Amino acid sequence: MSLATSGVDAADVGVASAAVNTLQRVGGSIGVALLSTMASDAATGYLAGRRPKNPGVLAQAGLKGYSTAYWWSAAVFVADLVVTALLYRRGVPRKTENASPVVHMQEGR
Repeated sequence: MSLATSGVDAADVGVASAAVNTLQRVGGSIGVALLSTMASDAATGYLAGRRPKNPGVLAQAGLKGYSTAYWWSAAVFVADLVVTALLYRRGVPRKTENASPVVHMQEGR
């Protein structure tokens, strides 16, 4: 949160913080919904043409769904890592006159 709001004018820090929180919550909700849909589609696709009453087939369908969701989430993670590496600014953040202070948490205080 500190990095996301650093460099923002002091008058706009509340809005920036709210935007980051909102995007985190919405992103998580959309991510879970999307991965759940992919998992159920993969399981349904696996069951097509098979006997769904067989417990082994149902177990394999569940594994296929989980596997699909895990691989897609890993791909999104790698893509996010690349985007973060490209956008990350190295060095000490520059302070401007109206920018909010960068707060660092310290243990033991």
